[in-house]
Amino acid sequence: GDDVCAICDDGGYITCCDGGCLRSFHLTEEHGKDSKCPSLGISSEQAKMIIDKKAFICKNCKYKQHQCSACGLLGSSNLSSGAAEVFQCKDNDCGHFYHPKCVSELLHPGSKLRASLLEQHVAAGLKFLCHVHKCSVCHGAENKDDMNMQFAVCVLCPTTYHRKCLPSGIPFEGKEGLNGYIFQRAWDGILRDRILIYCMKHEIVKELGIPRRKLIIFPDAKKVCVPKGPESAPKEQDTLAEEELLDYPSSEPLQSLPSATVQNRFCSSNPMDSFAPSSLFTHPFPGSCGWLDD
Repeated sequence: GDDVCAICDDGGYITCCDGGCLRSFHLTEEHGKDSKCPSLGISSEQAKMIIDKKAFICKNCKYKQHQCSACGLLGSSNLSSGAAEVFQCKDNDCGHFYHPKCVSELLHPGSKLRASLLEQHVAAGLKFLCHVHKCSVCHGAENKDDMNMQFAVCVLCPTTYHRKCLPSGIPFEGKEGLNGYIFQRAWDGILRDRILIYCMKHEIVKELGIPRRKLIIFPDAKKVCVPKGPESAPKEQDTLAEEELLDYPSSEPLQSLPSATVQNRFCSSNPMDSFAPSSLFTHPFPGSCGWLDD
């Protein structure tokens, strides 16, 4: 699973979804307080039950509704229904889902014919390796044993670079430039054997020192048609619990910069304080956030 919370891009006491999306979350406000993360907002009692069972399934995975990592729109990922709209990358360690058209245009930006053919194949169920697994500059693969060939992964969109290929506009430290202040966009030591970045596609908000984020979209359980069957149909008590733990208010978020991370699925640590000044966070964090900018 992911080393950082999908909401705040920070580590600490996070819990990984076992449903296939590989995302991790701060379950409670207490778990996310050091990261100034709004968390999923569930109670400590519910969180303890989830952690003890080691079987946390987010609502996206439970109801097979996932956001496209390219356009951000929510679509059915239920392959057994025959009406799937978004499809997951074939890499076992990748939690990205895409519309066939979106991933085809990412993989073949210079050829409408090849993109069209791949779109048809993905829609028909052909497995694919998404855009994230090749460097956006040299198109080479990742080699975690070579520091220069480790990936720098944007947490807002499917953009990846080798360390050696990182554009100069994605610095590890903020600094004064000819055209004003250049904000930090890359962090070591947060992801395992990788670099966390906000790529140049996302405008940095001066007051926050990071980009604004769109909401992570969870499906409305009351409007989702769940396939019949003992394994796929949620139990009544599970549905109630999930609605309580995942239906939290949405609004324009503030956000702290990434800090420490953790290596385990369920673990507690004392992450570093946010890189952003505490004066920016005089009120509790509202809402949640996701892959793409506004």
